[in-house]
Amino acid sequence: MEEDNQTYKEVSKDLDQFLSIVDGSSFTNREVDEQFQYRTRDAKRYRWQILEYHVKNGELKRVKTGVYRKPDDSFEEMDILGAKEGDAIPLKMPLELHKYIRIYRGSVVVVAGSPGAGKTGFMYELIMLNAPHPAGIVLWTNDMTDVETKERLLNYQNPLPNPLPFKAYERDSNFGDVVAKFPDSINIIDYLDLNSETYLIGAEIESIHRALGKGIAVIGIQKRPNQDIGIGGLFSWKRPKYYFAIDVEESITGLTRKLKIVKCRGRVNPMVNPHGKIFRYDLVGGVKCRLRDG
Repeated sequence: MEEDNQTYKEVSKDLDQFLSIVDGSSFTNREVDEQFQYRTRDAKRYRWQILEYHVKNGELKRVKTGVYRKPDDSFEEMDILGAKEGDAIPLKMPLELHKYIRIYRGSVVVVAGSPGAGKTGFMYELIMLNAPHPAGIVLWTNDMTDVETKERLLNYQNPLPNPLPFKAYERDSNFGDVVAKFPDSINIIDYLDLNSETYLIGAEIESIHRALGKGIAVIGIQKRPNQDIGIGGLFSWKRPKYYFAIDVEESITGLTRKLKIVKCRGRVNPMVNPHGKIFRYDLVGGVKCRLRDG
């Protein structure tokens, strides 16, 4: 018999945290259950009662059975005549994603990868494809030593240019504080790790976003294999305008990588929506993403 570990009070506290950061995007009962690991009948009943209570009070809207969204009546006037093409930051991307995606200044990009899938390789190639960049590139890492980073980059270019056309620093927490020192640069964060406090990921991403000026932040996070959303679940979903999921999968020629565009707010061609598009590729030398034919 399954043990009921969540009381009504605990479920209510979980959902209060969740609803305090969720935006107008819809979410499902299943996503909430996965986020907070509600497995028992009682926990799911409490979740249903609490969400329906918020619907009754007008704090949530029921889109359809099992699907909700938070009403969002905020708005900001658009300066259409003052908009400039330059508000998109010029950027080359691995797998030629720049043919489909336009990254706007002030944006957060999340690269969620299962262990060993190659999110670091993706971000390092992003650096090398764009260095030097007029905005400047800054790598923040809590995963790789200077020796490991050098060895990886030498697989991309040997010898490396001297001086390097980007800055690199060690950092393991409170990234918003240091991104504020480079608000107009391309900030690469490898990677965001809050141990078991996964609900804090949303707050950390929000802090990084607030620190940005005309620059962007590309944030690596861990995820479970074959899931689109990384650790922190829905907490990591609100702020990013771009969200990529990377996995490793078997093929007849061995292991290959798969990148899925899970979220995209900027399109190169307004008639082509890259949402859901999948790219299969090989990771060469741990830093070169090479598309597979077909």
